[in-house]
Amino acid sequence: MKKHIVSAAIAMAALSMPAQAQSTASKGGYEYSKNLLSDPSALNWNIEACSHNGIKPEVQEGLAKLMGVPQANVRLEFCRRILTAYARGRIPYDDYLQFMQGGGMPASVSKALKIAGSGPKKPQGHGNTEIVLRASARMDSGETFMGSTVASNAKGRFSVQSSRKAVKCSGAYDLSDRRSTIILPVTCTDGRNGKVEVTRAPDMMSAWGKVKLSDGSAGRLTVGKD
Repeated sequence: MKKHIVSAAIAMAALSMPAQAQSTASKGGYEYSKNLLSDPSALNWNIEACSHNGIKPEVQEGLAKLMGVPQANVRLEFCRRILTAYARGRIPYDDYLQFMQGGGMPASVSKALKIAGSGPKKPQGHGNTEIVLRASARMDSGETFMGSTVASNAKGRFSVQSSRKAVKCSGAYDLSDRRSTIILPVTCTDGRNGKVEVTRAPDMMSAWGKVKLSDGSAGRLTVGKD
């Protein structure tokens, strides 16, 4: 089942950052993100992305006690409980704002962190959920490429079609590789090959970078939102 998912702009691992560095959201942005997370597939994706954020050791220890989980499970459980409660409307906007601005932990947040069984529902339907993002590249030769990336079950692939119509270029990547910048091989149906250097956003829902092909052409690429 394909889903075009936009990652919610929530850094709920804010407890690991100084208050002045924490991001906040407008009321409209808060409601928009909450609506996005009402989709179980989007919620699961955001929980996974959030769980890779850093957290201070002392904060991790305190959260382990509050949630009643081993420290090794803190990041995943923290993200799972907070984002699920947020998606279900259990964290009001004022409490969310207070928490993100370093004003302490409101009762709604504390309660959400103590609910062990607050995980998201499984996505409905059969088959694997796929996350599809737009991909495009513009070469210095004037050639352009348009297509998409598809992520599913820790595997990713991309395919783009050249403005030369009959030419397609494609490749694959490993979603378990969490480095911000990766280099991917690319092959084209006209015999060209090359490499793509991609820098990914922290939420893994957008990226940018450079591409160089064996005919000497080079260009810039973007993945995700326009």
